[in-house]
Amino acid sequence: MFCEHCGDVDGDETGVDHDERDCPWYDSDDNPVIVDAAELAANLTTTADGSPALRAAIGLLIGHGMWIKRLAERPGLLLIDYSGPFPQPYGIDWRKVAQALDSKELPASGGELRILALAVSLADTAAPVQLGDAVSGLDAANLDLVLRAVTAANGRPLAR
Repeated sequence: MFCEHCGDVDGDETGVDHDERDCPWYDSDDNPVIVDAAELAANLTTTADGSPALRAAIGLLIGHGMWIKRLAERPGLLLIDYSGPFPQPYGIDWRKVAQALDSKELPASGGELRILALAVSLADTAAPVQLGDAVSGLDAANLDLVLRAVTAANGRPLAR
């Protein structure tokens, strides 16, 4: 069965053949927080101003194209302000994302997981990543995203 949350068809990504209720990306809460991916990207970009490393991590996730959508589907990995009439996501809980990566509960390809790990490492120095392992096997487009993110985290424009 096809899972609309992670794209898995026959257990290749998660290790089990599952429907959406079994997917780690599915929010089983009775009152789920609905997060729009475009709104999340805009909020993350706004809140990252002032921190080159955080801006680089957010830029890497947005540039990759998949992770913002997936994080929007996992509000438990986000920082959410519940003080207003509607829950408003304003950040990523980088430590929870790092824990989810470590426990292998995020279904994705190896390259996708490397991108997320690099973003976590840029955003939170408590979550270091082995750079050599993380960049090996990345395709040219993703490697370019990583190089741009590292350059941005350093506060410098990318030289071409």
